Amino acid sequence: MSIAGARIKQARRRAKWSQRDLSSKVDVSPTTISKYERGLSRPGSEVLMQIADALDLDVSFFLRPQRVGTVEPAYRKLSSLNKGDERQLTERIRDWLERYLEAEEIVEPEPAAFESPPGFPYPVGSMGDAEAAAMALREAWNLGTDPLEDVTALLEDHGIRVGVIEADDDFDACTFRAEINGDVPVVVTREGVPGDRQRFSLAHELGHLVLDVADELDTEDACNRFAGALLAPEPAVRDAIGESEREAITLKELLMLKHRFGISMQALIFRFRDLRIISDHSAAKAHRDFRKNGGHEEEPGNPVEPEEPERFHLLVLRAFAEGLIGEKRARELYGGPIADFESDLQPVA
Repeated sequence: MSIAGARIKQARRRAKWSQRDLSSKVDVSPTTISKYERGLSRPGSEVLMQIADALDLDVSFFLRPQRVGTVEPAYRKLSSLNKGDERQLTERIRDWLERYLEAEEIVEPEPAAFESPPGFPYPVGSMGDAEAAAMALREAWNLGTDPLEDVTALLEDHGIRVGVIEADDDFDACTFRAEINGDVPVVVTREGVPGDRQRFSLAHELGHLVLDVADELDTEDACNRFAGALLAPEPAVRDAIGESEREAITLKELLMLKHRFGISMQALIFRFRDLRIISDHSAAKAHRDFRKNGGHEEEPGNPVEPEEPERFHLLVLRAFAEGLIGEKRARELYGGPIADFESDLQPVA
C-alpha cells in the first residue's frame, strides 16, 4: 500500500465515510478509491487535493509516512461499538499517537519507557490480592496513602502515553497495543467523561498493565478492585469515615469524599462495601436509591473536573520554543488551536 493510499484509508475511516461517500466528493469512482487504498493506483496531485479538501485535511497529511501500524485493544474488546465506530476510534488514536511520537522524537529521541516495578506484574488470585497490589504499587512508586492528585500525570510520569479522544458514548477508556518500535503502553479515554469516571478508568487500565490475574478470576472485576484501592486506599478511607462498620452514609459525606478521592459516589459505595465499612445490604440499597433518583446517570453536586494529559502538548510547545519546528508544523502536531504565537508564546527567559 502506498503512503497516500494508507493515509486516504485512515482519513476516510476517521471521518466514518465509506469509499462511496468519499468518491461522491471527488471526481473519481468508489472503485478508484479502493485502488488507491490498496496501492494498485496512485492519485494525481489534483485528485489528492480534492480528497484533502473533502476530508478537511492539509495535503501534507497524505504524504507523511505512517509511524504506527495496527492499533487494537490490548486487553478489552470494543464489543460495545459497531464496526464503523471502532474503526473511527482506532484511526483517531493512530493520528494522535503518530503526532505524539513525532513530537517525542524531535525533543526526546530516547524517552523513558514504561517499566513494571519489582514484583510486578503482581499475581492476583483473589480480590484481596488486587487490593494488596494497589498498596504494593503505591509503595513502589512512593505514593504514600494520600489521595492521588492527578492520575493522568502519574501514568505519564511512568512512561505511559495518555490521550483524550473524541469517541462514541459507549466508549470510556481502553489500553491499546500499537505496532511501533518497542513496548509503548497507550491508554486512551473519551473526551467529555466526568473527571471521577475518567480517573477510575485510568486506574482500571493501569491495573491491566500491572496485574497478572488468574484465569479463574474475572479480570475486569480485579482491575476495578485495584482501581478502587489505588484511588481510595484503605488507611485514607478509614481515617476519613471511621474504623467501625457504619449503619448509613449521608449524601453530604459522599459528596465531600467524592472530591477528596476524585472518584464517583457510586464507586465510593462499592469501596465501602469492599472494606466492610457498610454491609452488602446497605450498599445495594444505596445503589437502588441512586437509580431511583437518576443519580446513576448524573450524580448530585459539582462534578470532578476531568484531567488533561500534558506531556504531548508540552513536547510540541518545547519544540516550537527551541526553534526545532516552525509555527505551521507546531499547529499540525498540536492538532488543535494554539494560543497566539506572537504574544502568548514569546520566550520569557
